[in-house]
Amino acid sequence: MSVQALLFDTRSIQKYIFSGNRLKTNIGASYIVEHIFDDVLVKEILADPAFGLGTIDGTSWKSRTEPLNELPADCYVAYIGGGNALILFKEGVADCRKDIVTAFTKELLVRYPGLKTGAAMGTIDLSADFNEAMGQLYGQLKDNQNTVFPVVNVPYTGLTLPCEVNGEAADFYDDTHLLVQEGSPRFFSQEVRAKTAAAAEANEDLHRRFADQLKGYKFPMELDRLGQRETESDIAIIHIDGNQMGKRFSECKTLHERGRLSYQVRKNTEDTFAVLLDSIVAEYDSYGDFLRLEDGVLPIRPLILGGDDITFICPARLALTYTKRFMTALNQYFPSCAGIAILPTAYPFFRGYKLAEQACDAAKVPSRGKKTSQASKKEETPESSCWLDFVILHGEQAPELDQIRKTEYKGDLGNMHFGPYRVDKDGEEHSLAKLLVCTEDFMKMPANKVKELRFTAQKGKADIRLYLEQLKHMGLRLPRVDGWERFEDTVWNKKDGSAAWQTPYVDAIEIMDYYVPELQ
Repeated sequence: MSVQALLFDTRSIQKYIFSGNRLKTNIGASYIVEHIFDDVLVKEILADPAFGLGTIDGTSWKSRTEPLNELPADCYVAYIGGGNALILFKEGVADCRKDIVTAFTKELLVRYPGLKTGAAMGTIDLSADFNEAMGQLYGQLKDNQNTVFPVVNVPYTGLTLPCEVNGEAADFYDDTHLLVQEGSPRFFSQEVRAKTAAAAEANEDLHRRFADQLKGYKFPMELDRLGQRETESDIAIIHIDGNQMGKRFSECKTLHERGRLSYQVRKNTEDTFAVLLDSIVAEYDSYGDFLRLEDGVLPIRPLILGGDDITFICPARLALTYTKRFMTALNQYFPSCAGIAILPTAYPFFRGYKLAEQACDAAKVPSRGKKTSQASKKEETPESSCWLDFVILHGEQAPELDQIRKTEYKGDLGNMHFGPYRVDKDGEEHSLAKLLVCTEDFMKMPANKVKELRFTAQKGKADIRLYLEQLKHMGLRLPRVDGWERFEDTVWNKKDGSAAWQTPYVDAIEIMDYYVPELQ
């Protein structure tokens, strides 16, 4: 049975969400992206009597377990997720797909300026190869991205005031103090207005979804309300991405399998975040020892929480703890990798997010490598492993992760960064567990000797040898970590068969200020 198909996608999602250093605009933008297909396309555009679609089924795809041999309604939502929406129309229904695209994009242009979407039209035979038909639709989407460049903001001219938040034309006069509570009204862009207006609705939605976990606690709406102390103002942006999720979706042989997987991944992510929230609420009273939180405000804020891509922010001191907890809980559903960017609160947010994304990409490298171990004669595939990597910004630095590693972590013997680190297995040499054990041991050493090692590691073998002799004379030693014995006598060492020198100690020293052992 052939049906008409209309596939939508959302373009440049991360740029839209993070194009501004105000948390409220990030929150609102994320909510807009997550809800435009459900709230605008399905509930408003498709339901418009002008299209004469008759019956509309926008929800059964979430729970369907049987193959879809025929559409249950004249207009059927096949799935929504990952920034995409697939809409199917029964044969015989008047072809109004172009009119739907026109109405939808026009509504977005007025309501949510700055948000870019794309569309592709085709046919799907429900009894034939589903992946082949979807491949053609996605191919058309890709072609459209390369040839259609929608203008979704009022053009900026030399005579137009630029918005102080995102640089677009400042064509909204904030006389109701929506964006700035104090002082005289100012001009902002309509895009920033729409995002800020959506932030309150986003917060209410988040509190409804996690009402059982919050129990009266609330999420912060400003970056400086995460609990940072004046002397410890760093925050962390954590980006987590599921492993091989594109492959999992491409392996869906039927439409209902793909829709069910899309819904299930979203539910798995929300359930995992609920587990993390439970742990945060349970230990909330202990945070007063190292955070400055307003009463009832949680030290975490989710920004993207609708699929296998997850992004949240928290104080830098809690980044490793929260990331490890989340990845461990998520691993019962699917493995993932994570990137952590630790940066000053005032650092440009979008650049910080991009660094977290690049760190996540670095973490995925070992998960795509050779098979790593055997258990019960069954080989473990690399993509089933969970890894994280991190980057710490100390003031003005290069905007790219590779540049930071080459300039800030270059020693006479090699690169001083030892990561990425495996989260789901403690026995591996590059495991997060070993790194944290080493960090805890450094915390017991005199601070001046630990700091000295950070600088000595950059130098040659003679300086390192002298430092180790001084430690021995003082009755001290480097941390003893099972599996890291090859570093104890020389700081740097080569792995068998490798030409590169390595040292794990610089990473262990750098995270001392961003780790709370008591919370493990």
